[in-house]
Amino acid sequence: MSKKNYSAGIVSQGFWFYEMKQYLELVNVGKSDQEIKQLSEENNIFAAVSASRANEIFNASRRRVKVLGSEMQTLFPKLNIDNQKLVALIAVLLLNDLFLEFMIEVFQLKIVKGELQLSPTDYKSFFAEKQRTNGTVAGWKPYTYSRLSSAYKNYLLESGLIRENGSWDTITPKVLDVRLREWLKSINRLDIEKAITGGF
Repeated sequence: MSKKNYSAGIVSQGFWFYEMKQYLELVNVGKSDQEIKQLSEENNIFAAVSASRANEIFNASRRRVKVLGSEMQTLFPKLNIDNQKLVALIAVLLLNDLFLEFMIEVFQLKIVKGELQLSPTDYKSFFAEKQRTNGTVAGWKPYTYSRLSSAYKNYLLESGLIRENGSWDTITPKVLDVRLREWLKSINRLDIEKAITGGF
C-alpha cells in the first residue's frame, strides 16, 4: 500500500466546478495545457480576481482533469450536471488522501448507519483522531483544522451531497450514473463510490 500523503492545501482551493469543466472542454477540443494557461493569463477565462488566483485555478484544474484520465474526459460531457459535479469531487478525492478518509470514515459511515446528519462535531472528531495517529496532521496549527472543516463542508455542499439545515447539515445521498460507476470500477476505485453513496 502506498504511503498516505496528507495535505492541508485544499483550504486555499475552491470547488471550482465550472472552472474544471471549462478546462476539460478546452482539452476536449484539442487545446494544450500551455494554450489554456495562455488563455487564462491573457483573457482571464476563469474570471479570477488576480493573476495569482488565476494561476492557482489553472494549476488545480489541470491536476484535476489530468487525474481523471482520457476515458473520463470523454465521458464527462455526456453526464448530467449532478454527476458532473460528483466527478469534480472525485477528482479532488483522487488527489487528497485525507479528504477521502473523511468521506470513508465519516460520511460513508453516516449513510450506512442511516444517520443523515453531519455536524461540526463530526469534523472535529475526525481531525482529533488524525492528530492522535498521524504526526503530519498533529503538527498543523489549530486554525488549520477549522479551515479544513470549512473546506470539506463547502465541497460537499457544492457537489450536492449535503444541504444546510441550521446547526447541522443534511446528507443527501446520490445515485451514480451507471457509466460513472463502471469507470470507477475500471480504475479500481469503487471505494470512492462507496464513500459517496454509502455502498447502496
